[in-house]
Parts: sequence; C-alpha cells; structure tokens
Amino acid sequence: MGVRRFNIHEQISKADEEYLSRLAAEVSGCHFRAPNLIAVRWGIPSASEADEPKLQPGQLTKAQLEALELAVTLFVKQNYQEARAALEPFVEMNHEEASKLYIKVLQKLRVPDWDKIARRINRVSTDTLFVPAGSTEVIEGQKVFLIHQGLSKSLGHDAPRCVIKYVIHHEMLHEHLGTCAENPHPPLFRRLDRSFPERARSVQWLQKYSFSTIDGGRQ
Repeated sequence: MGVRRFNIHEQISKADEEYLSRLAAEVSGCHFRAPNLIAVRWGIPSASEADEPKLQPGQLTKAQLEALELAVTLFVKQNYQEARAALEPFVEMNHEEASKLYIKVLQKLRVPDWDKIARRINRVSTDTLFVPAGSTEVIEGQKVFLIHQGLSKSLGHDAPRCVIKYVIHHEMLHEHLGTCAENPHPPLFRRLDRSFPERARSVQWLQKYSFSTIDGGRQ
C-alpha cells in the first residue's frame, strides 16, 4: 500500500473540507477543552520528523565528507535545488542519512512524486517511513495544521474517522506542549499521545498506507 500520488488538477471535495473542520472541533473540544484557533486544512505536509543527517566519517572519504557537509549547509541555507544535486550521488550510494535529507529536500521543493521516490529509496536504504500524515506549518504568514489529503475520501484512501482525529490530535498536541524540532516527542508528549482512544488501530492504518508514525516502521 502507498500514499496516492498528488494531482494538482484534483481538489478536495467540499464535504471533505467540512468533515475535517468538524473533526478538528471535536478533537479540540474533547481532548483540549478549548476552541481550536489554528486553521486545519487538507494538503501535502512538507514537514518531516526524520532525524537530521549525522555524518559518518568512517564510511566516507575526505572528499565525500566535504561534499556531504556542503549539502547539509545548502539545505540549512534553503538552497534546495543545489542541495538536491549535491545529495544525489549519496542517494545512489544508499547512504542512509543523506537519503533522509534528500527526502526532506524533495518535500521542500514540492516535487509531485516525492513520496514515490521516498518509498523507492526506503526499500534500499532504511525501513524508516518518510510520508508525514500531518504537520504544523506557516502558509502565507498563517500557522496551519496540514493533514495529508491521502486520508481524505475524495482524493485519498478514505481513512477511518479515528485515524483523522488521531492525526489532528497529534498536531494539536505539538502546539499545546510547545515541542521543538530538536525534540518533537518528549516523554510527556508520548504519554499523552498514547492516551488517544483507538490509537493502536489508527497507527496500524497509517503504517499500512506508508505514513510515518512515532512508533516507527510498518506493521
């Protein structure tokens, strides 16, 4: 199973938009006892919670290490096109950490079939999944909770109600606890995340369809 490829000529149905809004209101009121003040939208999350690349000097020549350091620098400076070119030789080498960063670059560039490329790379480099089901992002100056349209009925796999609510809850929990990119899932976050009703079913569904979860690879 995999996430359906994004088609820019397709649009989420109005029914799906209204459904997402209702679920967000339910999650906010039931689990956080407060109205949700952040917009919740369908889309393609660009965020990824995969680890930042760790250089592995023992497996690289000096020239390769310098090239990988340059690629990381280009990514940090948001020179994504140049970072993509610099990382491609390492992807061909099946270098795991460089491959993780390469997937992030494709996400930042909004490459239409980045998820398919990610799954191909995953098969040869790592068991880690790279397709986030949701993320918190700033779009046109506004913070939004972005829920992958692959969960929708009109464009995706028609995820069960509990799955969509779990993803919304996960993103709201990040906001509620004020987590950071360096440590997105501290112990308190994990404890509260595990308390979500039907979490096991939700995580299993997400992993079946190649979405990333904090529990790791697919079951």
